[in-house]
Amino acid sequence: MHIPDGYLDLSIAGTFFVLTVVVLGYSIYRLKGEKLTSLFGVLSAAIFAAQMLNWPIPGGTSAHFVGGSLAGILLGPYAGALAMAIVVTIQTLVFNDGGITAWGANVWNMAIVNVFLGYYIYQLFSRFSRSFSAFIAGWLGITVAAIFVGLEIGLSTSFAYGLTITIPIMGIWHAILGVVEGMITAGVVGYLAVRRADLLEKKEVGKASFALIAGLIALSPVFAYLAEAVGYSEPMENAAEVLGLEEHSLYESIFPDYTIPGLDPYTGTLISGAIGALIVLSLAYAVKYARSSRKDA
Repeated sequence: MHIPDGYLDLSIAGTFFVLTVVVLGYSIYRLKGEKLTSLFGVLSAAIFAAQMLNWPIPGGTSAHFVGGSLAGILLGPYAGALAMAIVVTIQTLVFNDGGITAWGANVWNMAIVNVFLGYYIYQLFSRFSRSFSAFIAGWLGITVAAIFVGLEIGLSTSFAYGLTITIPIMGIWHAILGVVEGMITAGVVGYLAVRRADLLEKKEVGKASFALIAGLIALSPVFAYLAEAVGYSEPMENAAEVLGLEEHSLYESIFPDYTIPGLDPYTGTLISGAIGALIVLSLAYAVKYARSSRKDA
């Protein structure tokens, strides 16, 4: 889902950069006077940690939870978009997971399309069943976000394939893998509705939530080993191979591909993941407190 440098024409990248900045700016405006809760910070870090867990899927690919729809459902579309934007930005700058030139497109796909679509689909169907509506929101949110990826790379002249090929490839891959996204989204929302209805209302979390983040980070080397052991790759990498796309990174990040130079990849994944989650958590809480201080003023 993360588009690297070299996949998009600068005109396409620039267009989505502007669109993304406009929507994020509008989201900040709509949150004026509203208090961001502790759930904003914790969910941001939890989504970052969950995205590190790549599990093998039969057929030679792997999947990981994206979480845009879940962020929209639990935080609302505007706060959810900001939370996901923080996650995607840290992934880009610190881990080179998504290109700098493609930042606008990546945030548009995962933090705007996925979040807003997931939120409104959930609102549309939640009168019937929370779990069902959360499943549809998670599944359709990531599928449409992937279609936007196909649209963006299909409109670019960096390679010879057009929309009739890129959109089906990205859409079909993620429509299948999106079933898992929908199941996780439905499971989390259903559990909270039954066990923690107070969290859905107050959006405040306790210290136990930090243990969940630590647990997800602790599992990341295990999932990295499993995916590597069976030679599985992400859908975006598979699509890139089919379409003949070439990545051209503009710089070497601090922790390239969630590793630390000089350490074995699994230890590096564990340490870099913990640092990344801490950065996301700290940045999200900084945004939370900054908005709280502005509101009090």
